[in-house]
This record gives sequence, structure tokens and C-alpha cells, in this order.
Amino acid sequence: MKHKKLSLKLQLFIGYLIFIAFIFLISFLFWRFSAEIEKEVGYGEKISEFLENVLEMRRYEKNYFLYHNKEDFENLEKYFLKAKNLFEILKPQLIEFNTNIKIEKIEKNFASYEDIIKILKHLSPEKIYILEKRIREHGSEILKFAESIKREEKTVLLNYIRSTKKFFLLFGLFLSLFTLTGLLLWYKLLVDSLNTLENEIRNILSGNSRKVLVPPEFRHFVETFKKTYFTFLETEKLSSLGKLLFSIAHEINNPLSNISTSIEILKNEDLDEKFKKELFNDLENEIERTKNIIHSVLDFYKVKEKTFLNLNACINNTIHLLKGYIPSRISLKIDVPKNIEIFGNKSQIQQIFINLIKNAVEAIKDVGEIEIKAFPDKDKVKIIVKDTGEGIPKEHLSRIFEPFFSTKKKGGYGIGLFVVYNLIKEHEGNIWVESEINKGTVFYIEFPLKQRDEILREDLYETL
Repeated sequence: MKHKKLSLKLQLFIGYLIFIAFIFLISFLFWRFSAEIEKEVGYGEKISEFLENVLEMRRYEKNYFLYHNKEDFENLEKYFLKAKNLFEILKPQLIEFNTNIKIEKIEKNFASYEDIIKILKHLSPEKIYILEKRIREHGSEILKFAESIKREEKTVLLNYIRSTKKFFLLFGLFLSLFTLTGLLLWYKLLVDSLNTLENEIRNILSGNSRKVLVPPEFRHFVETFKKTYFTFLETEKLSSLGKLLFSIAHEINNPLSNISTSIEILKNEDLDEKFKKELFNDLENEIERTKNIIHSVLDFYKVKEKTFLNLNACINNTIHLLKGYIPSRISLKIDVPKNIEIFGNKSQIQQIFINLIKNAVEAIKDVGEIEIKAFPDKDKVKIIVKDTGEGIPKEHLSRIFEPFFSTKKKGGYGIGLFVVYNLIKEHEGNIWVESEINKGTVFYIEFPLKQRDEILREDLYETL
């Protein structure tokens, strides 16, 4: 039974929840350990205060027996009471955490010390020496106890801090490993999804209708991209068609004007027969010229399979179509041998040269030249299309064949050269470019030179 694959969005959401859970766990543990350390520090502060009071008690005890000063006795009593109160506060924790301490013994020392203080209140200074030895013994026991729990508390706190550091170090290593693993999994997930998306887009750009299963989250993007791409492609086609029609209209207008002028002249009955004959010959020539233009257009848009094409004738027909589009300030130089034949679709080959010539015309802002040169080279024909236009910036050269990339400030859709590139690849050719700012651009094209028997063998192989 097949398990349904989780969507990219759900997988990322689950990963996000796990990450949040780990953050919460870290926060909780940090709070817990912080609270424990804070508790230990508070306990340590109470022990320090207890020890300080016992020391002060012992100091005033010594002074009282040396100098018999009443003020020393009052301070002795005050610090004793403070120490006793702190002992009562600390006793529950001492019982819980220090099982080796004999609390009853310390309580007896405090009780005995308190009884002696009460007796000392009523004794004269001459008789207090009787109790000095006893009170010093009990005081010494209390001081030893205070110092011992201070040392123990310091050791416990340091051990606790060390244990906490070790725990957080191990937990940090585990969390780092978990995070790294999670990031690698997310990265692989995203890369796989993006690679699938890239393949789908490549299929769209290459015209391949084969479907690729993209993640559901990308389907809307793919559909939108497909619609946008074909919209731009149609826009570019319409743009080229508009310029071509403008050129054709200009070309047809000239012979029609000549025809109209000749007809107006022929309306005059007093014309010489010889002159009439010349006018009729002109009419015939202009009609033939118009017919050739229309045939060229029909031939260009007629859907054809690949055939052997005369490259010189193909390029000249293309220039004939664009004659009205190319301004007089731009000169054309054609150097293509008449014996070179290539195997291809005529309208597609013409589309390649239409796009390249159109781009060259737009790149030349002033007087300039477009040169088209071709020559055979072993089993290939090499074609050079060169212009003296404004050139292409070096940083853009690697991207000019990408779809939707244009160096034109306005009016460019970035489809023309992309179409050129794909049509050349479809004819098993190659194209590359060189350019220099303010000097011009050179496109180098290669097509394979195929023999007719070679094509027959390929057709036979495909049939079998």
C-alpha cells in the first residue's frame, strides 16, 4: 500500500514545530537550572551570613572576657541571636542536603551557649571567668560547624555548576547535531523541489510537453509562468510581425505608387506609342515586383518541413522582406557563397536572420553597417553577423540568450535572441557572441553541412 507523500508545506511545518519544541525544551531546562542555581546561591548567602554572625559573636565574646565591657556583651548577645535565627532558617535545608551533620549536637551547643549568656547577665565582672571556658568551648563548636557548612556549600555549588556546564555542553552538541541534520534534510527537500521546478521550467522553455510532477506549492507558479512565458512569446512574435509588415507595406507602396503614376499618365490619349510601351513595361515590372514581395511573405509563413536550402537565397529573401525596415543610413554587406546549402526549415532559418538583423538595426543609432558573411569549414558552415552598433556590456554577454533578459531600456521583452538560440539548437547548430561597447557586436553561428544521402539514411533509420 502506497503512503501518501507529505506536501512540502506540511513537511516544513512539522520541521518548524519540532524546532519550536526544542527551543521550548531548552528554555525550560535553562529556567530549571537557573532556578536551582539561584536557590543554591541564596542558600550560600544565608550560610555566609550565618558564618559572619558567628565570627562577630566570637569576636565580642573574646572582647567581653578581656575588657568586661557591657557594650561588648550586648553585641555578643545580638550576634548570637542573629546566628541562632539563621540556624533555624537553614536547619530544614541542612537536614535535607547534609545527612552527615548532627543537628542535635549543634542545637545543644546553641542552647548551652544561650543559657550561659543568660547567667552572665546576672554575674559581676569578677565572677564571669568561671563560665569563660564553657562558653568558649560551645562557641568554638558553633564556629567549626559554620565553617564546615560553608566549605560544603561551596563544594556543592561548584559541583552543581560543573554538572550544569557538562549537561549544557552535551545538550548543545546534541542540539547542534539535530539542527545540522534537520537543516540538511530541509536543504535536500528544498533542492529536490527546486530542481523539479527547474526541470519543469526548462521543459516549458524548450517546448517539451512532458509533464513533471512538481510539488503542489509550485503548481500555481508553474502555471502562471507558463501563461506569462507564452504571452511574452506571442508579444515578441507580434512585435516582429508588426515590423515585418511595416517593411512589407513600405516595399509594396513603392511599386504601387509607380503603378498609380503610370496609369494616370496612360489616361492621356496623346501619348506617343513608344512611350506608352515603356509605361506598360514599367507597369509589368512593378506588378511582378509586387507579386514577388507577396510570394516572399507567403513563402515565409508557409509551414514546411526541413529541406535543403540555398543559404545565399535564404538570406537575400530575408533582407528583401526587411528592406523597408532598414534605414538608408545603415549599409548592408553580404558575402555568402551561392553554392552553400544547409538542411533546415526555411521560415525558421529566416526567423533567425530577421531577429539578428532587427537587433543590429536597433543597436545602430547613427550611420553604420551590418555585415553577413558565410563560409564552409570542414563539415560545418560558419556564419558571421556583424554590426557597428553600440555593443553589449561584458557583464551581460553570458545572459543575452536567456528568456526575458533584455539590455534595451524600453520596448524589449528578451525573447528575440532566446528564440534565435533555440531555433539554432533545433537545427543542431551553435551560436556565440562577442561584443565591445561603442564598437559593435559579432554573432558567430555554425550549422552542420549535411549530404543528401546522409538525410536519406536518417529518414530511413527513423522509419525503421
